[in-house]
Amino acid sequence: MKVVNPASIEFKRADLQRDMNSCIEFRKDSFRINYGNEKSFETEMGEQGEAYADRLTEFQQQYPYGVIHVWRGDNIIGQIEFRVEELFTDKAFIPLFYLIPEERGSGIGSLMHDYLIQTLREQGCNGARILVSSGNDRGVAFYKKHGWRYAKPDLSNSHVDIYQLNF
Repeated sequence: MKVVNPASIEFKRADLQRDMNSCIEFRKDSFRINYGNEKSFETEMGEQGEAYADRLTEFQQQYPYGVIHVWRGDNIIGQIEFRVEELFTDKAFIPLFYLIPEERGSGIGSLMHDYLIQTLREQGCNGARILVSSGNDRGVAFYKKHGWRYAKPDLSNSHVDIYQLNF
């Protein structure tokens, strides 16, 4: 895959009214990658993703700049969800870091990562946590390459681990 020109990528606050279908598709794909057959997207997020849509809308109301869409031209190609922890306000939690399969390996994931870390630093954070499926070899390799370290298993999901990054 050809490496992308960074100037062709834009990060914008997600317009959930207009782009909720993309949000649902991204979450559904990440859910499949992380949970496989262990959990059903439809059971957890609603038959058409409506429970996720409701949660994401509430999330964005609580964290107005916590849902970011990654644009390449006229297409949304990725999504980042993040929030500053309530108890430890110098740490962040990343519920979703997603790039469409066609763009993986192009360098856009690294641009997304750089954007996220810079944004979190600007909000006073010096570290973050993210959930990663132990079976997602490509995801695990990506996070390790960017300095994330295994912290512990996620006790609520048998195949998901918590990774952390200090910056």
